[in-house]
Amino acid sequence: MKQVSRLLTLDSNVLIAALKEDEPYSEKCLEILRKVPDKFILSEPSIIYQEVCGTLARKARADVADEAKKHLDLIIHPRLLASCNRNFCVSAYLLCSEYNVYAIDAIYLKVALNHQAILVSLDKDFIDKVNSKKPNIEAYHVPEFPY
Repeated sequence: MKQVSRLLTLDSNVLIAALKEDEPYSEKCLEILRKVPDKFILSEPSIIYQEVCGTLARKARADVADEAKKHLDLIIHPRLLASCNRNFCVSAYLLCSEYNVYAIDAIYLKVALNHQAILVSLDKDFIDKVNSKKPNIEAYHVPEFPY
């Protein structure tokens, strides 16, 4: 019997670390990405394209960013890509106060909460703040990701 895939929201730093391959947790990030789409289906905010591709264009090269964009297109289902439009951002900003997190982190958190997805980030402080509020989702710092 085939295992049902779970929804997963990855902070952009996880994808960047997996693609750059020279970060402290790059291998663990790549290991998580390899589980998509067999074990996990990504649910992401549209801003992920700017964060991942923009960072890679700046820190690596434009062709690396172009390849990352193609990869994101393949691994993120269009229906699970949250548009970061006005309404979405307005609905997310209160999470900044509730969880004491940065605005961009609130966007990833909002997507995870909306889709009951597992949230994973390289930012331990962000994950600790989320977990301190005991949300109805799982949230993990990359090295603690148990799946």
